[in-house]
Formats: sequence, structure tokens, C-alpha cells
Amino acid sequence: MEAQRNERLVLAEGGLKGERRVAIARLVMVGMFGLVTVLVPKLGGLPPGHILERAFGSAYMASAFVILLGVHRARDPKPTVSFVAPILVTIVDFTFVTILALITAPHEVFNPGMHAITCAILLTFSVARSSIWHTVWSLSLALASFTIATVHFGMFGSKETMFTLGGLVVLGFMVGMTNRAVRAMFQDLRLRDNLTRFLPQPVAERMIKLGPAALAPVQREVTVLFSDIRGFTTMAEGLEPRAVLALLDDYFGRMAQIVKGHDGVVGKFLGDGMLAFWGVPDRVSDHALRAVKAALDMRRGLVELNQAREQDGEPPIAIGIGIHTGIVAAGTLGGSLQSEYTVIGDAVNVASRIEGLTKTHGVDVLVSETTWEQLAGAVPGEKLATETIRGRKEPVVLYTIRP
Repeated sequence: MEAQRNERLVLAEGGLKGERRVAIARLVMVGMFGLVTVLVPKLGGLPPGHILERAFGSAYMASAFVILLGVHRARDPKPTVSFVAPILVTIVDFTFVTILALITAPHEVFNPGMHAITCAILLTFSVARSSIWHTVWSLSLALASFTIATVHFGMFGSKETMFTLGGLVVLGFMVGMTNRAVRAMFQDLRLRDNLTRFLPQPVAERMIKLGPAALAPVQREVTVLFSDIRGFTTMAEGLEPRAVLALLDDYFGRMAQIVKGHDGVVGKFLGDGMLAFWGVPDRVSDHALRAVKAALDMRRGLVELNQAREQDGEPPIAIGIGIHTGIVAAGTLGGSLQSEYTVIGDAVNVASRIEGLTKTHGVDVLVSETTWEQLAGAVPGEKLATETIRGRKEPVVLYTIRP
């Protein structure tokens, strides 16, 4: 519900901006009407429009000014107002243009083409309005206005009139379909932005095509990677808060891109630590190899980062990486507003514990035996130790990955 409310607020803000553009276009249109009714007859040797025509034209101009001032002074768009206000303004527009058509000056002949163009202009104002009902409402009033005017002057039923009515319907259909497509594009963009926060772009695109079921909870074997910055707490004590955030932003930006580059999912950032995993939501058979290759690139990425830090006169940083393959439960958590795709299970805890052992053994990357077996010699490394991990009865055989 909160996500829907936020979407309505965004649409209301967009609607207000659209109404501001429409208000300017309306004023231009009414100004053109004034030129046509006053200057053109005068140039042709005819008297200007009669008193009623000028009176209603002036009233329409005044209402256009009032609407323009109102939309430009509005600072707090509300979803309800953004839906109701265009409906009321559309009634005002079509009421004035219909009356002006019916009170054509005695020396003039009603021009159905001119009135059709006016109705079409008002109908195109719906492009700035997101709801399909605004388009339906504008189209209904356009058809009604043109029908009333042609019936009044005895022109209804002709081939030209029927063609014009059909043209208005086609125009309304195109405006409505355009608005619908833009709104769908907006929703897809929001979904894509949300997914690409933690998924690689190709994976996110596949998830969008597959629909919500693609991120449904599953239980599957995956490879989990944990990493953190060694001695970060001590380092952060001597830095300004801005410097701490700048360091983490630079570090996580580099490492997250490396993970995504190997089709991994960035689960979350935990202080100075990062959780990543392979094997969900996309099912891949070589998830262990992808995770280890990502770890090797993270190692190289850290070298580049430290070179940049050295040029800026800042001390280098060191990281530890623990990798483990096992069964997890994967799915989205946090609701619609702060949802994240993550993994839960013993494999996650083991990967975290293995990462903590990198400092004990003086290495930067450690992988468990379950991960090592799936590498099948594709990456150089060696057995390092067998450790008992807190919270787990069976000891874990650890392997280190050579540069």
C-alpha cells in the first residue's frame, strides 16, 4: 500500500508539471482565438465578432489566466486533486469552445473544420495526464461538443462530419494508448532500477521478462561470498565521517561491480562487509567457479584501489574473503518499500565464519571444501587447514587460492 501511495504521489507530481505545460498551451490557443475573431475579420473588411462572442472569449481568456496562476502556485500535489482537477478543467474548456461555436457571428458561417481542430487540441491536452480516464473523458466531451455544434447548424450526418468524429476517436485512442504505454514504462523502469540494485543487468532483464515468480522463495545449492575490510574499526576512528563514507562508497562501488560482472548478486552491505552469492535467482551450474573468479578480481581490484589511495597519501586497506557452497533459502525480504533479495541458511553462516578465519591464517581468500571440489582444478590453490567453526559440529576443510 505504501509503494502504491508513493507511485500515486510521483504521478501527481508529474501531472502537476503536465498541467503547467497545458495551461501555457491553453493560453496560447485562446490568444489565437482572439486574433482570429478580432484581427482577421477586420483585415477582411468585416466587423469583429459580436458582443457575445467577445464576452465569452474574454471570459475564456480570464479563466485560462486563473488556471495558469493556480497550477504554477501549487507546490504540494495531491493524488486526488491531480485526478479531479483535470476533469473539471476539461469541462471548462469544452463548455467555452462549444458556446463560442454556437454563437458564431451573423456575418460568419460555422466552420466545422475549425471546431474539430479546437476539439482535437483540447483532446491532446490529455497527453500530459497519466490516467486513461482523463483521455476517455476528454474524448467524450470532444465528441459531444462537435456533435452539438453540427446538429445546431444542421450539418450532422454528412460524410465529412462522420469522418471527423471518427478521426477524433482515433486521436483519442492514440493518446490513451500513449499514456498507457508511458505509465507502463514508468512502472517497468522503477522495477528495473530496484532489481539492478542487487542483480546484474542481464539477470535483472530476465527476471523482468519472467515476472514476479522469478523471485519466488526457493531452496537451492548456491555459493556464498563474504568479505570485509580488516581493521576497519580502528581505521575509522581516525577519520572524519565523510572520509569513512567516501572510503566505503569507493570500495563497495568497485567490489559490487566486480560481483555483478561475474553474474553474482550483491545481497547486502554490512558495515564494512559485503554478502554476495551465485546460483539464485538464476540457476547456474558453475556458481562456485564464478564466485572464486570474482574473489580473484576483487583481489586485483583492491590493488588498484590501494594504488589510488597511495597517490592521495592515504594508507592501504586489506580485505578478507570467505567462500562456501551449500544449501540456502533464497527470496525477497523487507516488503515492497525496502525489499532485498537475500539468502538465509547454514551456508551463509559458514561463509561468514570462513571469512573471519582469513585473518587467523594470514591469507586474503579462503574457500571451503565443498566449494573447492566444484572447482575441479580450474583455479590454483592448496589445502590449508581443518577448522572447527562455532555453531557447527563437523569441522570445515579450508583451501587457499594462490595469486
